[in-house]
Amino acid sequence: MGKRLLAGALAAATALTPLASFAETLVFGTGNVPMHPINKLIMEPWAAAVNADGGDAVQVDPRHGPALVSPNNYVDRVMDDVVQMAWGMLAFDPGRFPRSLVATTPFIDGSAEAIAIGFCELYEAGTIGDELADYHPLFFVPFPQTKVHLNGSPATSFKDLAGKKIATGSPVAAAIVSANGGTPLSIILPEQYQALQRGNADGTFMSYTAFPGFKLNEVTTDHLDAPLGGAIGMVFMLQSKYDALSDEAKAVLDSHSGCDVTREMGKIVDQWEADSKGFVQAQGDHTFNTLPDAEFEAIKTNLFPVIVKGFAERVPGGEELVNEWKAAVTEAQEQIDSES
Repeated sequence: MGKRLLAGALAAATALTPLASFAETLVFGTGNVPMHPINKLIMEPWAAAVNADGGDAVQVDPRHGPALVSPNNYVDRVMDDVVQMAWGMLAFDPGRFPRSLVATTPFIDGSAEAIAIGFCELYEAGTIGDELADYHPLFFVPFPQTKVHLNGSPATSFKDLAGKKIATGSPVAAAIVSANGGTPLSIILPEQYQALQRGNADGTFMSYTAFPGFKLNEVTTDHLDAPLGGAIGMVFMLQSKYDALSDEAKAVLDSHSGCDVTREMGKIVDQWEADSKGFVQAQGDHTFNTLPDAEFEAIKTNLFPVIVKGFAERVPGGEELVNEWKAAVTEAQEQIDSES
C-alpha cells in the first residue's frame, strides 16, 4: 500500500513539473569547405548570433562541406529536409530562379552593398515575382561586379577574349564572351581551378572574393577590371518549415533577417573583395588593368541592349525588370555615397 501511495505521489509531482524545454535545432548546410572565407566572415558569425539569442527557442547547427549540400543541390537538400536551412548562389540554379538573374546584368556600376540594398528592396516589393514564394530567405548575400581573369594571356581589352575559352556563371556573362569572339563554358566555381590548371579553360569571369578560398590566384595571371555584373546568393528555409516554427523561434530568426542584415552582408563582402584583390596583388606575379573608358562606353552601347533583349526573351517582363534593377542599384549607390 505504501509503495502504491509513493508511486502515486511521484506521478502527481511529475505531472505538475514543467516539461524541459528543447530548442528547435535547424541544420544549416553551407556547402563550403570549412575554412572558406565566407564561413568565417558571414555564415559562422551569423549562426553564432542567432544561437546567442535563440536560447530554448531555436539553435542553428552549421555543417560545412559538400556531403550534405553542394552548389548544385542546395535547394533539393532543403526540400528533402536533409538540412532545414542552406546557403546557395541563385545563378547556379537559373532554371529555378530566372528573374533573380537580373542581378548579373553587366554595365550597372554599384558596390556589393548597393546590390544588397537594391535586390532586397525589389524582393520585398514583389518585383522579383513568385519564384521565391516557396522559400523563406533569411538574408541575401550580394557579390561584387565580376571581372575578367586570364591564365597566361594579357587582359587589357575585351578583344583579348577572342579565341579564349572562358568559364562563366550566367547567360549574361556568356553573351559578353561570345560577342567578343570567345567561347563561354558553364563551369561551377568549385571546378574552375582544375579547368584552368589543365587548360580546359583559359580564363574566368569572377569577383576577387573567390580567389583566396578557391586558390584561383594560382591559375590566373592577368586581370581586367570592369563592372560585368554581380550575383546574389541566399541563406534560406522552406516557407512551410519556417511557418511550423514556434512564435519564439520565428522572432529570433526575424531579428537576424531582412534587408538591414542583407545590407550589412554587402558591407562585409565589399571589404572581402578589397582584401581579396590585395591578396592577389601581394603574390607579385599578376598584372592588373582597367578597361579604357572609351572601350567600355562603346561596348556598353553595343552590348547592353542585346543583353537586355536576351534577358527579356528568357524572362517575361525582363526589360522592365532590368530597368527597375538599374534604378534600384543606382539609387542605393547614391544613398551610400551620400552617407559616406
